[in-house]
Amino acid sequence: MSWLPIAVFALAGVAGVVLWLLPLGPTALRRIAFGFAAVQLVLAGAILRATARGEVLVHGFGGWAPPFGIVFVADRLAALFVLLLALLLLFTVWTLRPSRHGGATVERALPPLFLLSLGLNGAFLTGDLFNLFVMFEVVLLASYLLVQVPGGDRSLRAAFPNISINLVASLLFFAAVGLIYGATGTVNLADLALRIGEAPAGLRLAAVSMLVVAFGIKAGLAPFLYWLPSTYPVLSGPVAALFAGMMTKLGVYALARTTPLLAHGTPLPEVLVWAGAASALLAVVAALSEYELRRLLGFHITSQVGYMVLGVGLMTRAAIAGAIFYLVHHVLVKAALFFVADELERRNGTRDLRAMTAGAAGPAIAAAFLVAGLSLAGLPPFSGFFAKLGLLRGALDASEWIVLAVLVVASIYTLASMLKVWRFAFGGPGGTERVVGWRGAAPLLGLIAVSVALALLAGPVFSYAEATARQLLDVDAYVTAVADVPGHRPATGGPLP
Repeated sequence: MSWLPIAVFALAGVAGVVLWLLPLGPTALRRIAFGFAAVQLVLAGAILRATARGEVLVHGFGGWAPPFGIVFVADRLAALFVLLLALLLLFTVWTLRPSRHGGATVERALPPLFLLSLGLNGAFLTGDLFNLFVMFEVVLLASYLLVQVPGGDRSLRAAFPNISINLVASLLFFAAVGLIYGATGTVNLADLALRIGEAPAGLRLAAVSMLVVAFGIKAGLAPFLYWLPSTYPVLSGPVAALFAGMMTKLGVYALARTTPLLAHGTPLPEVLVWAGAASALLAVVAALSEYELRRLLGFHITSQVGYMVLGVGLMTRAAIAGAIFYLVHHVLVKAALFFVADELERRNGTRDLRAMTAGAAGPAIAAAFLVAGLSLAGLPPFSGFFAKLGLLRGALDASEWIVLAVLVVASIYTLASMLKVWRFAFGGPGGTERVVGWRGAAPLLGLIAVSVALALLAGPVFSYAEATARQLLDVDAYVTAVADVPGHRPATGGPLP
């Protein structure tokens, strides 16, 4: 079954090339893209099923055994991220329609969407730091192309901070990889887990700190949280939903993957706890002052990334399980809210909440926002309630009382901002414009249904999250799974020079 990670990675690349080269119209391209996305979802489901019982799928490229060759590693955590990406890509392609968003937008967006999927899948599956860096750059290239899809001055202006801040993160990442390789002679994550302790303590702390800062910038973590929300308003609506669901999660994934392997015995996990708590509170306060809907939701993303990162930083099974469950909930709910924002902006002809006509989008969009908004605020019986309950339990078990209080206050502010959106966009008499019917909102309602299913299946999903957290913290099992892959070795049989 080790071919599955290669298949899901290669499919995204093939799809991007095919969609770029085919001389077809937007409707035909969208149908082909939907087919590719459906196949990717099936492959992702197969990876999740293969890893659900604890098996780690490892594929060594070129017949070389780790750590001497490139490896793809799919465990429970990687499989979950690959599945969430495939699911969100399917809904994005389904929602992106020529009749609503324009034929030119569809033609321009589809190839880089699959390029983005290629980079994200590669990042989730790679087993070494250098190729993680390469995949980060693929994601950056795809994100730049997607920012330019709508065209215009605002797209060009948004590209500069997006690229410049990410270049800083990339330089830090690359320098950290160089320091780590110079000190240990390897970039393979499993091998690094064994050798990182051999590096001088100061050098190790400096290198891993640079990694944490680079990943924190990618995730929009405090104090780097203010650049990210400005990206979302310039994207095409469905593309913004995919960004909202998955882009910041790349930084979260990288932190979750590397912290147990490389940062044990350093103060960095504690730094993540407080940086996460600061993000959760500061970003949601910023959201309260916003009236541009997608910027408001963008600040919420950085706030809720803080929830996930502090769960990772606590480094306990309960806290990491809560962070994983919260991440699944957030991917679904936040993407749904951006789909709602797209409909509201198009129907009202404005991005300013204060200028919107209450009820203009109709009951289907209102119902979707109500479920997603209350879930984001963490109210029962929605998935957000169980997600925040898991994180609160993790903070309680770790006796982090200040963190516990920050999570509660941030949740109250989240509810307040969701009520503000409801007041302006839905809390009044219906408008005179043609509203979105239930059938027209099918992709959005389908995503909401998945979120509701997550709440109904909270027990089994949380059990999976706990098993994933246990596997993530079991460094020895990860190292053994990667080391057992057969393949060629250098004649000396020793470590890399």
